[in-house]
Amino acid sequence: MASDVYIFGYQSMLAAGSLATSIGKSDAAEVYIPARLTGYVRDWSAVRDFTENPRKRYVHTGDWRPAGRMAFANLRPDPLGMVNGVCYRVAADRLDELDFREQGYQRVAVSRALKPYPGHTLSLELPCFVYIDPQPDPVPAPVSQAYLDMGRLGAEAIDGRASGFAADYRASTRQPSVLAKDLAFVFISGEGRHLWLLNEADSTLVLLVQFRQAQFVATTDGVPEAARPITAGLEWLDQRRRGTRPNVNRLIPEAMAEEITGPADASRLAASPYWLCRLAATQAEAVANRLLETLAADPDPWVRRASGLRRGATP
Repeated sequence: MASDVYIFGYQSMLAAGSLATSIGKSDAAEVYIPARLTGYVRDWSAVRDFTENPRKRYVHTGDWRPAGRMAFANLRPDPLGMVNGVCYRVAADRLDELDFREQGYQRVAVSRALKPYPGHTLSLELPCFVYIDPQPDPVPAPVSQAYLDMGRLGAEAIDGRASGFAADYRASTRQPSVLAKDLAFVFISGEGRHLWLLNEADSTLVLLVQFRQAQFVATTDGVPEAARPITAGLEWLDQRRRGTRPNVNRLIPEAMAEEITGPADASRLAASPYWLCRLAATQAEAVANRLLETLAADPDPWVRRASGLRRGATP
């Protein structure tokens, strides 16, 4: 394989900063190439169930209970179809990290079906890949409004460099059957030691918990997320920059925010109705074994795993 390849992004990668979250690569305006991919249409058939997912989950912002089935963008073959997106040039040895990001999708070569927008050029010697879910789910599932907006707003921003890009995006995107407006996305990084909240509006990140033990076998060496900006409205919550609290962001319940930013008392956090607070309790500097034993039977699988690791058990 060539030392560099192109990755064609058609939804979340349209948002500035999205790719850097995965591999630490800048995706500023000058490094992507707007292009059209023929033979496909964009739909929302990549469905994931987050009920027991070990690394990622959507949560309802009102009480932070995990969501279940959620739908994401996918490409469906259509001989008369066309989807627009952007090609990012990345090092081939970073593909494993992108594969981790795109779990459930399959990396497919699409070089011959790509055509850049006027004024832009692709290096013909470099292969291009796109991520497609090979098992689309025909049963509709909710799409996060924020996730939908990532693509729409990204397309509108790209329109300044590729005339007609936003119109092409609208024309090649099917409207989701169900939209959910009360969701936030959290995930554990590839090296297993950081729990992040993603602000899908601008791809900024908030560090919620830094684990004392890796939560699973690491799939990456570095933490590109650590270099990402902190969401302004949640700066006071981010473990990288705890400080004076401004207005509470709508992504965080007021009561949960008070608990997780209060005194570092493991017993107090362990009694919380919020799984995030109980997860933080397992990472407290001083936490009794009896409390960890209680948390090892917690209803939330992430809390159970973290408690077991803290006690020295196998997750």
